[in-house]
Amino acid sequence: MVGPEALELGVIAGYLNKNALFRGQWGFRRGERDRAEYEAELERLAEPLLRDLLEQALTEGTLQPAVVYGYWPVAADKNDLIVFDPQTGAERFRFAFPRQAGGRHLCISDFFRARYAEPLGQESLFIPPLAWENGARDVLGAQVVTMGRVASEVAARMFAHSEYQQYLYWHGFSVEMAEALAEYWHKRMRQQLEIAGDDATDLRGLFQQGYQGSRYSFGYPACPRLEDQQHLQALLHWSEIGVELSEEYQLHPEQSTSAIVVHHPAAKYFNL
Repeated sequence: MVGPEALELGVIAGYLNKNALFRGQWGFRRGERDRAEYEAELERLAEPLLRDLLEQALTEGTLQPAVVYGYWPVAADKNDLIVFDPQTGAERFRFAFPRQAGGRHLCISDFFRARYAEPLGQESLFIPPLAWENGARDVLGAQVVTMGRVASEVAARMFAHSEYQQYLYWHGFSVEMAEALAEYWHKRMRQQLEIAGDDATDLRGLFQQGYQGSRYSFGYPACPRLEDQQHLQALLHWSEIGVELSEEYQLHPEQSTSAIVVHHPAAKYFNL
């Protein structure tokens, strides 16, 4: 677990997708205007608002970032990804991923080595011995990040008091800060996996998957089964940072997001 004391909001804000925040969340649209006019409006209105909200969060503690993450031994079995217990080596569960009906016929399990595959080199050093004996041949990362319950409570108070404009700005900001934390921590995990050498050097490149591997969240096309969040919950014990899973398999507080981290160079987003 990584708590607020080890996570700086200023650093996290450096991974904020301003296009998603300004256009998608706050509704600053270019429309028929030329780019210079639109960018001038963002500089005059949106940028000061962002700075004020970040300063508010810093001084009032209304964003409390936290992360739980880890790595588990795995192996592919056709469309399934088997997750093994690191201590006992036993199979814990399987993710059943869908496969494309056409095109390249991709499936997330394709990005992992098959069970009992022949060793390529030193990969056994990264997989616990009992799991290796039971067929584990690869490593899966997983993470959950949150901006904390206070962020949701602030949004709820604004809405209850009919402060709809402030609610819109705060809600969008806090949700996108959670996404920024997910982006930042994915980079930290790539560094730990020693695959960050080819990372894009600018935010635009990172947002366009300018790095090795991919971060997949359940509910999206390549892994649509929201109920698989239960498996992540079992792995990450995310109640330690105040995150809960609803009956509809949604994360609470809303300013939270989870994902599996795949390190294979060919792993990118794809549709079914």
